[in-house]
Amino acid sequence: MNQLNTDRLRHNLRAVVDNVEQALHHMSDATGEEVDELRSRAGRRLHDAHDRLGEIEHRAAAQLRRAGRRTQTYVHDHPWQLLGGLAIAAAALSLLARTRL
Repeated sequence: MNQLNTDRLRHNLRAVVDNVEQALHHMSDATGEEVDELRSRAGRRLHDAHDRLGEIEHRAAAQLRRAGRRTQTYVHDHPWQLLGGLAIAAAALSLLARTRL
């Protein structure tokens, strides 16, 4: 998930929490009819937030699938480069581990 989607998700969740807190605060002073209106408004906002989160989840899953396909293509097209990179990384980690002992 990119930073824009993460920020949007954080903002949406914060807005939902703020709206629910505000509704709970107003419910303590509200009459029966006002409570029904506040519940209805909170329900609509939760439904909207649920829809937005579902859209973000769908986009994130699509991005992960694309990244997986690109990775699979790269590994298939460049197996020796990948093995060489892994060997270099393993050697570097081995040297680091040996110097710390």
